[in-house]
Parts: sequence; structure tokens; C-alpha cells
Amino acid sequence: MDNMKTAIRIVKEGVSTWWDEIASLQTIVAELKTELASLKEKNDDLEGRMRRCNVRIAGIPEETGLSSIIAVSKLLKEVLSLEKDILIDRSHRSLTPKKPNGKPWVIIAKLHYYQDCVEVLCQAREQGPLRYKGEPIAIFPDYTASVARVRATFNDVRNLLRGKHDVRYGIMFPARFQISYKGDSKEFLDPEKAMAYVKSMIQNEETAK
Repeated sequence: MDNMKTAIRIVKEGVSTWWDEIASLQTIVAELKTELASLKEKNDDLEGRMRRCNVRIAGIPEETGLSSIIAVSKLLKEVLSLEKDILIDRSHRSLTPKKPNGKPWVIIAKLHYYQDCVEVLCQAREQGPLRYKGEPIAIFPDYTASVARVRATFNDVRNLLRGKHDVRYGIMFPARFQISYKGDSKEFLDPEKAMAYVKSMIQNEETAK
């Protein structure tokens, strides 16, 4: 009995020590998760700022020279009917794996001046759909993969609002969806809440009319 009591006491002391170690490890893991999330957020922000002057051009055939600095500058001026040449620091094809549909790799161009980038993207939105040598192309911002995924979650809401002249909407960087309707402006980080607002406030009123 004495031996058993001694053995049980040793086991209890060991279990107590293990629980303390587990609790300590859980605290460390929680702190590391918080730090990792903070570092990831800072990294995404830094990468996003590095891409502020970038534009992506989709639909350009993979012909020799079409992705060069001179060719891209000429392309932007011609397609968007710009009055000046766009100074470009560098341009290249995207290195992502090619999709089965066989579409050409996207051209990524870094513009020298941020205001030129803003003007190019603004003109691309206003003049769309765009064409180059008779073929449709698209010019859009160069977001990080994580930002692009989050922004894509609002696509259904955008499709629902498209064509409604009394509604203004847009996605603010990085992924804040803003809707203005009858002088009331709302901002959403959750696409489901944005969809619920559109269906309850906008679609219901249109149905009532």
C-alpha cells in the first residue's frame, strides 16, 4: 500500500507538472499566432504598397516584343487614347501557371508615376470594354493574391448592383465594399452582410414600386 501511495503521488506530481507545461505552451502558441497574424498583415500591406504603381493587362497575344516597356507604353496610349506617353519602369509576363483555357499570360507593368497609374485605371474603367487590334483586353490593378481573393468575394454583390443607375458602389482598398443609395452610404467588410443589405433595402424597394 505504501508503495502504491508513493507511485500515485509521483504520478500526480508528474501530471501537475505536465499541465503547467501545457498551459505555458498554449500561452506561447497563442502569442505566436497573434504575432504571425500581425506580421502577415504588415507583409500584405508592404507588398500592396509595392504594387501601387502596377497595372495588369490581360488579353495581349504572346508575340515577341509586345510585353516590352516601349510596346506597353504605346499600347496604353493607343488603347486609352491618352495625350501623353506613359513612362514605364519595367514590364513582364506573369509567371503564374497557365490555365487550361489557353489565354495568354497577363502583362504586369510598373508605371513610374503613381498619378499615371491612377489615370490609366480610371480611363480603363470609363472606356471599357477595351479592345486591342480587334480583340478584347482588360486593364486592372495588380493586387496581392490575398487581397484579390477577398475582393472577389464581393463579385456577386457587384453583379446584383450592376446597371442600377440610382446606386453607386465600389471596393476601397484593401477590401471594403461601399454602397451609396439615396444619400445613405454604407461600408461592408463581410460580403454576406452586403448582400443582405442590397436584398432588403434596394431590391425590396424596387419590388414595392
